[in-house]
Amino acid sequence: MRFESIGNNITVLLPQDNDNGTAMRRNRARGDDNQVPDHSGGDSSKYHGNKRSKKYTRTGAGGKLFLFAVILSFSMAIYVGIVKRQHNSTFDAVPEIGGDKIASTGSKPEDAEIPSMREEPKVNKIVPTRDWSHCIKNPPSPKETTPVESKLEPMWLPAYPTSLPIQGYQDLIATLTGVQKAAKSYYRVSPHLKRCHTPFNQKIEAVTCEIVHPIVPCQRPHPSQQADNFSSMILVGLRNPLTAFSATQQSKAETYHGQQGQVEKEKWIEFRDDFVGSTNDSHMMKEWKNFIMEWRDMKPYTVDAYMPWEYWIDETQGPALVENLSLVLKNEGFPVLYDDEDMECLWHKHIYEPTIAGENKYFEEGWYVPEYTLNQLEMIAGELEKFATEIKEKMRKEDGENIPLKDIHLVEILQGYATTVRGVIEKKM
Repeated sequence: MRFESIGNNITVLLPQDNDNGTAMRRNRARGDDNQVPDHSGGDSSKYHGNKRSKKYTRTGAGGKLFLFAVILSFSMAIYVGIVKRQHNSTFDAVPEIGGDKIASTGSKPEDAEIPSMREEPKVNKIVPTRDWSHCIKNPPSPKETTPVESKLEPMWLPAYPTSLPIQGYQDLIATLTGVQKAAKSYYRVSPHLKRCHTPFNQKIEAVTCEIVHPIVPCQRPHPSQQADNFSSMILVGLRNPLTAFSATQQSKAETYHGQQGQVEKEKWIEFRDDFVGSTNDSHMMKEWKNFIMEWRDMKPYTVDAYMPWEYWIDETQGPALVENLSLVLKNEGFPVLYDDEDMECLWHKHIYEPTIAGENKYFEEGWYVPEYTLNQLEMIAGELEKFATEIKEKMRKEDGENIPLKDIHLVEILQGYATTVRGVIEKKM
C-alpha cells in the first residue's frame, strides 16, 4: 500500500505492489502538492521527492492490523468524497458548444462571459403602451362626402421594398376614401388593368400606384414620361437600412423561392457580406440612396410626403402619419370619409393590429435578429449622416430661403436612422 498526496495537504492510502509483491511501502508526499501522481508503474520519485519506507511484520499483528484497517477505511472515504467533488465541480462548469468543450478550472466567476456563448438576440415581442379599447368599443363611422366631379389621376407611390405594411395599407386607403382597390401596384397586369389604369374611364381608378423604380428599372416608358396619367405630387415610402436589407432578403426568399420560416442565419450572413459589404461602395446602400434621390429630383413631380416604415408601427407617429396622409389626399381632391379625430382608430385597426400580429408571430417562432458587423454598422451610420448633409447642401443651393418642408423632414428621418444605428453600435462595443 502507499500514501499519496492529492492536494490541500491531504494524504490517502492507495494499494501498490512492491518489487516482491508482499511488502508495503508508506509514502508521505514532500514538496509540490500539485504534481500529478504517476500510475505508470515506473519511478515516481520525480513527483514526490524523497521517501521513507518501513516493512510491516507479523509481530504485534492484532493491534497493528486493527489500526491499519481503521486508517484504511477512513482514508478511502476521504479520497472518494474529494475525488467526487472535484469531478462534479469540473465537469458541471464545462458548457458544450457544437460538441467541443470549453476548458474550465472547476470554478467560474458569476459575471464571467465566454464570448462564443453570447446569447443570440431574438425578435422582441411588441406590447401596446396605450389603451386602445375606445377604438374597439366605438369604431369610427364614415361620413358622406361630395361626389368627385372630374377624373383624378393616381399618385405615384415609390416604396423601397418592405417599407409599407402592404395589406394594412391597402385596407386603410380603401376605407379612408371609399374607393375599392384604391391602392394598386404598377406591376399588377390583367386584361383590364395596366400601369394602375383601367379602360373603363372611371373618375377614380386608383388613389396610389406603388412602384419600386429604379430598383426594378422602369424605362419604357420612364415614370417621368407618364406625367399625363399621374398626379404631379408623389408619396415616398422608405425604411431604415438596418432592417430594410434583411427584410428584403426575407421577402424575396418567400416570394420567389418558397421560403418557409426565417431565412437561415448562414444565408443572411452570406447575403449581407456580398451585397451590403463594409465599404463606401456598398451595393445596397448605394441602391437605397439612389432610390430616394431619383424620386426627389424627378421632374415634373414633387414629393408631397415621406412615409417611413418605422412611423407606421409607432403608437404616436402612426396616427399622425395617417392624419397627414388624409390631408394630402384631400388636397389632391380624393374623397376622405372620416374626420381627423377618427384617424388614430383607423390606424389602429388597419395598420397597427395586423402588423403587430405579424411581427409578434416572429417572436413566438423564435426568429433571430439579423445582425451586422461593427464595420458594416459604422459604414451604414456614416453613409446616412453623409446623405443627410448632402440633402441639406442641395436645399441650400436649390431653394435658398424657401426650403421645402419635405426636405427638412427627409433630413430628420435620415438623422434619426443614423442615430438608431449608432445606438446599436454602442450596445455592441
